[in-house]
Amino acid sequence: MTAPPVLLPLIPLHGLASRHDLPLPFGFVLVGAAAALAITFGVLLLAWRRPRFGADPGVPVPRIQAVVDNRVVRTVGRVLVLALFAWVGLAVAIGPDQLTNPVFGFVFVWLWVGAVPLSLIMGPVWRVVNPLRTVHLVLCRLARTDTDRGLVELPRSFGVWPAALSLFAFAWLELVQPDRTTLSVLRVWVLAWSVIMIIGAVVAGRRWIGAADPFEAYATTVSRLSPWRRSVDGGLRFVNPLAGLSAAALPAGTVGVVAVLLGSTAFDSFANLSWWIQTVQDSDLSPVLWETAGLVTMIMIVALTFTASAAWMARSPGREASRLRPQDTVRAMAGSPVPIVVGYAVAHYATLLVVEGQRVAVNLSDPLGRGWNVFGTADLAVSTAVFTHPTGVAVLQLVAIVVGHLMGIVVAHERAVSLLAPTAALRGQWPMLVVMVGYTCAGLVLLFSP
Repeated sequence: MTAPPVLLPLIPLHGLASRHDLPLPFGFVLVGAAAALAITFGVLLLAWRRPRFGADPGVPVPRIQAVVDNRVVRTVGRVLVLALFAWVGLAVAIGPDQLTNPVFGFVFVWLWVGAVPLSLIMGPVWRVVNPLRTVHLVLCRLARTDTDRGLVELPRSFGVWPAALSLFAFAWLELVQPDRTTLSVLRVWVLAWSVIMIIGAVVAGRRWIGAADPFEAYATTVSRLSPWRRSVDGGLRFVNPLAGLSAAALPAGTVGVVAVLLGSTAFDSFANLSWWIQTVQDSDLSPVLWETAGLVTMIMIVALTFTASAAWMARSPGREASRLRPQDTVRAMAGSPVPIVVGYAVAHYATLLVVEGQRVAVNLSDPLGRGWNVFGTADLAVSTAVFTHPTGVAVLQLVAIVVGHLMGIVVAHERAVSLLAPTAALRGQWPMLVVMVGYTCAGLVLLFSP
């Protein structure tokens, strides 16, 4: 029987070959920065002065909706995803404490990185098949209680702030925790995640899962850039992704979610800089303290710069007679960095998903390390051909970040002209545009720096 493939200790590097192994050539960085600036000024000079996306109804897709909303289809989807998680849960509970255990790749690659393409292509599907929601639904059916009602009512002001905190916890696990690839540490995190989510849903209703689950928050945030959107009457429509994102009613706390996603991805590359590694190694302080401080700093930089630039817009006169409030402009602009988040994710993690994603499929056939081949994948070879095309990877990185910038700028401009008076729209969004150019250029520099 073929021995199980050896999983190289690359999963915890969170961006396998996306920056450290295949750094972006400096010439590409210059081209990308110039493109970001040109795009920004092009939008300002040539773009619309009045909202264009607000009235876009999209195209009804009744046949697709009939399949998506079919109870049997949804039930099958929920059962399959729950079964997959139960299978991986077996590996968590009694699997070997080795990197050949599929749980590491499943969590850090399939579940985390895979949420981006899944949500872009299929929209907010994770909200439907989330195994936490399925378990909660079963418990409510057994207890004959309403899934929407718990012991207490969750205030609307909570929004997705709990998810921002749980996302930070996962980012800390992924980027800082030194023993993250040991089964004991992952068991504690999985147990804590499951218990907090399920008990919270029992106490506050299923809205707690949408408000606190880090994976659902990530998937839902990315899905706002998908071409699928529900109309007011519940109909499924195919829309311009930018129109869908511009028109989305974002919950409170979205800024916190975006800041954690963007800041943690930036820290992922920053932590691989030679001078940072040397500084941490030469210090008498614990590396965990250094890395925690670095992660928090990156997230706070994103949160503070974005909040300040969005709040600045409240100084300009609005379209309505009432004066704009800073908290309103911050929440209204919260969707504009989502394309940049997606661009960062593609640039940093595409090769990780391609290569290590295959390895997860191989290891899933033998979760207990006993030589099984349940799904017929244990003997498959992992193709690393992507690494033979460094120029292609560099181009993908550049395009992902620049296109993300372009889409983010368009959404920011659309939101600005929707909120501000025509005479003040350009002036009011200058700080926001400067900040978004800064995010893009910083991302390019981090991808280049050795």
